[in-house]
Amino acid sequence: MLLTTLASVLLPHLLKTQFDQVRPDRRTVRGHLHGIPLSGRALDAFPSGHAVHVGALASAAAVLPPAKRNLAWSLGAVLVSTRILLLAHWASDVLAGLAIGAVLERVIRRLTGFGHQGSA
Repeated sequence: MLLTTLASVLLPHLLKTQFDQVRPDRRTVRGHLHGIPLSGRALDAFPSGHAVHVGALASAAAVLPPAKRNLAWSLGAVLVSTRILLLAHWASDVLAGLAIGAVLERVIRRLTGFGHQGSA
């Protein structure tokens, strides 16, 4: 879990250096009139770092009992939806971030054996 968390913190920063996606809050004036704040740097929309974290940690929650796993995904869905509602990211940035995080966790899971029978 620690390795997944650290990787999901670093990966969005690396990806944002390669992609210059304009944030939606820079493309609207109406949102600011209704109290929506500016988020981060203007060209750092892709991918959503919050979504990468949520995707990775919710994917790791697959080894938990169903009630806890569903809670992890539900809380994660609420968190990432705020990124769209606050105009910090486009929906595509969030969906891609969730997918990137889940794939990242599955790669780390395969490398470390996390979640396999007998692993601690």
